[in-house]
Amino acid sequence: MRQPILITLGDPNGVGPRLVAKSMSRPALRRLDLVAVGDPLLLEKALASEGLTDSVVLWLPGSKVPASGIACLVPPGLQDGILEPGQISSWAGGQALACVDEATDRCLEGMARAMVTAPLSKESVDLVHPGFSGHTGHIAERSKATSHCLTLVHGKMWAAFATTHIALRDVANAITPDSVYQTTRLLHRALVGTGIAFPRIGVAGLNPHAGEHGLFGDEEARIVEPAIVRAKQEGIDASGPWPADVVFPMLKAGQLDGVTCLYHDQGHPVMKTLAFDFKRGKVRGVNVTLGLPLVRTSPDHGTGFDIAWHKSADDGSLVDAIRLADRMSRNR
Repeated sequence: MRQPILITLGDPNGVGPRLVAKSMSRPALRRLDLVAVGDPLLLEKALASEGLTDSVVLWLPGSKVPASGIACLVPPGLQDGILEPGQISSWAGGQALACVDEATDRCLEGMARAMVTAPLSKESVDLVHPGFSGHTGHIAERSKATSHCLTLVHGKMWAAFATTHIALRDVANAITPDSVYQTTRLLHRALVGTGIAFPRIGVAGLNPHAGEHGLFGDEEARIVEPAIVRAKQEGIDASGPWPADVVFPMLKAGQLDGVTCLYHDQGHPVMKTLAFDFKRGKVRGVNVTLGLPLVRTSPDHGTGFDIAWHKSADDGSLVDAIRLADRMSRNR
């Protein structure tokens, strides 16, 4: 009996429940043994809103995933509340967090092989869990991960981040030779795990033109270059520091398999420009947390409060997240 992939419903007031309903009903994904995590009544409403007739079947950890219907794992302690599409609410935040915690714990117990998280609202979760900064840090703390990083994946292009949600003015003081090295190392291991024997990783510099040999800052010489040397000593094919406007064209051209980015907006705008096609309503791209004792992926977009529950959203990014979770968990 194969362990399932758990998929959280995300924020009830967002697009998550309907995206999960739509993707789990796809015949091509049913063979992956998927289990939704959340309120079964909410899942039933999402299925009906998508015009789907699948039934919801409750799933108990350790049991076989049913061949028909949509399996659902119910987190303990879910509270009744009022659905308010597009709104911030403590009830929605509590629901979303309960799903994440349940999926995390079941993966840590070995009851599931991976988890995929639908979008939640940080503001809503913060109302019930003050200081919440996002899935990445919360799951890492709950799973006691000693070193982890956020990574964006679009097709064969990977971008890992040494820092994430911090103010830009704090980035220079936040990066260290060790953090840049650890991010590069985690990215290397992940790429090897997907079948690339000798991945090529470009490390981005912090400053314009990668500092221009110290003209625009010395972080490249003090921080980035020592990290690259350390990575190379361990057999990692790391190069750089590259200017950001050079390293991403190299990635797109297939000259690199991944990029180590130093801050959020160095890589996110590039990867999302490549992955998103708003004109056609198509959204791809996957968010992955590396360094955890479990596989965790997520669609690379937010809660879609503007269209939640009154318009069907594209589930392409969630589908990609499910497929990547399957591939990564098979190779662990």
